[in-house]
Amino acid sequence: MELRQLKYFMEVARVEHMTQASVNLHVAQSAVSRQIMKLEEELEVSLFERVGRNMRLTSIGASFLEQVKRATHELQKAEALVTEYSNPDIGTVQLGLPNSLAPRVLPSVISAFREKYPQITYEFREGSNAELTAMVRSGELDLTFLSPLQAENEIFSATRFFDEELKLIVPASHPLAARNSVSLKELTQEKFILYPEDFNLYQIVTTAAQKKGFVPEVAFSSQDFYTIQGLVGAGLGISILPAMILDGAVFKNTKSLSFTDSELHRSVGIIKTKKRKLAPSEALFYQFILDFFSQN
Repeated sequence: MELRQLKYFMEVARVEHMTQASVNLHVAQSAVSRQIMKLEEELEVSLFERVGRNMRLTSIGASFLEQVKRATHELQKAEALVTEYSNPDIGTVQLGLPNSLAPRVLPSVISAFREKYPQITYEFREGSNAELTAMVRSGELDLTFLSPLQAENEIFSATRFFDEELKLIVPASHPLAARNSVSLKELTQEKFILYPEDFNLYQIVTTAAQKKGFVPEVAFSSQDFYTIQGLVGAGLGISILPAMILDGAVFKNTKSLSFTDSELHRSVGIIKTKKRKLAPSEALFYQFILDFFSQN
């Protein structure tokens, strides 16, 4: 088994297409196909099933992929440890970031960190809380922001930075648009546009609504903030979004309002693996971010 084979395997699994994988890898399709075949012969299992022109992982292939990701991440960390040992100021920080977390959270932190460590680079992984937590468990990530922050457990430590207010956005023509604040109970007859069900933000909103005695009618779901705002602006429903996302980014055909309900907020923080040692550059960043938020 060679690292090249594992690299090809992961790319084919990612794009589910042999030709596209070869283009992305800048090698001939025949070379990718040959290495995948050799890998399957060595393992004596079929890692993919051919569905038309697509390549779909078999059940054993999916399990193998998770282990390969973990092993590859550890190899990358090992290389980083050697490279960064004498100079941790030149490494890479791999950091998870929830889809629904405001892009305004990181710039001030990164800007301050880059002033001190200008040669450190970043690789951001986006996803839902569940996806990012799974990456920490599998070893793909060692650090990730979460919102809301999950409780510390045997896998990771958790540090809370602040709480973020959730706000209502309505079409500019909506009767509530003339108001500055609203209670959740006033929205019982509204159609909602929310993040998907597997997002914690969806759970926060629906749980709060149920405590007020109603189940929100969800007209549309999207994990893209701009899509949600666009649908609200088109008059297709209302939404509840984090205040920092809306800060300076409210569409002209929508209006944001504060809630009188104190429970409509979410925590923002970071989790760090307990199972692995941080790479030197990541350790620098982690300590820096702890100090940054403790002073702000």
